[in-house]
Amino acid sequence: MKYEIDFIGVNEESSKDAAATCFRFYSPELKRYVIVVYDGGFSVHGKALVELIKKYYTDEEVPYIDIVICSHSDDDHALGLSEIFDACSVGHLIMNRPWLYASELYQKISDKRKTVESLKRELKETYSSIAELETKALAQNTIIHEGFQGKMFSDVPLWILSPTRDFFLQQVIESSKTPLKEDSSTSFVKKMFVAITDTIKDYWNKDAIREGEVTTPENETSIVVYGNMEEHGSFLLTGDAGIQALTAAADYADSNGISLADVKFHQIPHHGGCHNVSPSVLNRIVGSIRPRGSASDKSAFVSVAKNSDHPKKMVVNAYIRRGVKVFEARDSSKWHHNGTPMRDGYSTATPLEFNEYVESWD
Repeated sequence: MKYEIDFIGVNEESSKDAAATCFRFYSPELKRYVIVVYDGGFSVHGKALVELIKKYYTDEEVPYIDIVICSHSDDDHALGLSEIFDACSVGHLIMNRPWLYASELYQKISDKRKTVESLKRELKETYSSIAELETKALAQNTIIHEGFQGKMFSDVPLWILSPTRDFFLQQVIESSKTPLKEDSSTSFVKKMFVAITDTIKDYWNKDAIREGEVTTPENETSIVVYGNMEEHGSFLLTGDAGIQALTAAADYADSNGISLADVKFHQIPHHGGCHNVSPSVLNRIVGSIRPRGSASDKSAFVSVAKNSDHPKKMVVNAYIRRGVKVFEARDSSKWHHNGTPMRDGYSTATPLEFNEYVESWD
């Protein structure tokens, strides 16, 4: 099943990372390409997505997008999707909306002066970017689906590996964005982020990334998507997923006979941040460390801003030592394809190199 996937990079002076991705694959059943958008970055990225889709995916004046997936509620993934709805016709939107579960979340509130309806309003105000997407989707009769673990649609070769409904709700409860006052029985201890300074020597056989790191609850709600393109390979899109979400994704994949270690194309989560992956997680979703000098047979893209200090060198190294070529979508977009025609003006990108020195945790 031939496919192509684009990661948007914009030549804009900014250090704010964002992720915007689109892909299409040929469906023998439908006898046409199915177009999917996975996250839209900020508005500038959303506009660039629309331009790319019009130029390379379809000649329709108003492009039809089969599926839009909003991985999670953070602005750097969700804001640009408004541009998609403004310029395109969208068949299906996959997105998890906390306010749909206001009745369940209300049980965690000690202050009963609030009502379920007032909590719902607060959640929509707090998660305003995805609330706007809901409004725009409803206005054009787009069908909105929950994005929980399982096969996406019966006739589409895409699976959501994480989150489950329960895991999503738990992360919403833990989020500082959610206007809840928890009972002590449901409070959670947060591990503080560690500032990375200086550099250390990085040896091939031992990762500098480490176990036990945490990211935000919002990041952990990211919809992790596995695409099986059959004879043309498979891909894994991770949004800003952290160690918990990626572990859940690997568990689900294992239980359903999906070998993530065989995936040939990866999105590096959270712009290559070091709190989202660990050696054990990468061993499961990418593969174990290979001998130095081994051939690379996998690729990974990472979305970063032009002036960003991401991706972290220790994360890049962790992928490279597992046989992955790593490419940045920084100030220009990057394109991966298998089975689709070449594009005029496109040339082979240069992968990032292994770094002998990486950031220190101390």
